Amino acid sequence: MKKILFHFILLISIHSYGQTKKEILVSPAHTVVEKVDRQGMQVLIELDEKTVTKAWEQKLKEYGKVESGKNSYVIHGAIVAGILNPATIYSTIIEDKKGTIVFWAVDLGSQYVTQGHEHYIHLQNKLHDFAVQTYIADVNAQIATAEGALAASVKNQHKLLKEGESLKKNIQQNKQEKINLENKLKSNESELTSLNNKAALHASNHKASVENNNTEEQQKVLKEAESVRKSIEKNKQEKINLDNKLVENGQDLTKLESDAEDN
Repeated sequence: MKKILFHFILLISIHSYGQTKKEILVSPAHTVVEKVDRQGMQVLIELDEKTVTKAWEQKLKEYGKVESGKNSYVIHGAIVAGILNPATIYSTIIEDKKGTIVFWAVDLGSQYVTQGHEHYIHLQNKLHDFAVQTYIADVNAQIATAEGALAASVKNQHKLLKEGESLKKNIQQNKQEKINLENKLKSNESELTSLNNKAALHASNHKASVENNNTEEQQKVLKEAESVRKSIEKNKQEKINLDNKLVENGQDLTKLESDAEDN
């Protein structure tokens, strides 16, 4: 139950986080890509480098064939919607203490697209949209993970409850079986007492004769008494086994209830 509550609260928190408007700022910048200082723009995305890099590499493929170098990406003959002529895109990703910086410079052949250029706002919006999409994808991934964990916890909770109900039934059955055995033992002991008395009576009535001490009827009584003694011993052992099983059942039930509470 604790895990279910935790995952439910986490899911609500992620939904709330996803609805919080992130401040996304695309600003003019320059940095070295392929050993040359490039003029362009950058955006800070407050996510880990691995997540951002994977998303950015996928995004760059939309513009053309990507040539990857050491922490750099170059696309020659890039086709950017909204820009008539093919361009060369230079990009890099920089890890920052606040997150991950994505930089790109777009070379139209005669100049880079910098602040004031007719295509600057257009490219700025594209970088901004990428940041938005990356945040949305991250939130959706977190939601999917939280929903999966919640579903798993609920499923496990149902399983534990089902096992608990089954164990309770077993305990009740074992308790009833123990009562039946105790009643059977009482009946056996009463029968044994009766048979012993009967055997003693036969011996008393015929103590004058050795042959009479071994009459067929007396032997039959003694055999029945021995059979009852064995039955008593067997039932006593079964009762001991049941007592042990009930102790184990109780321990298992306690553990299941604890697991269900923690789940």
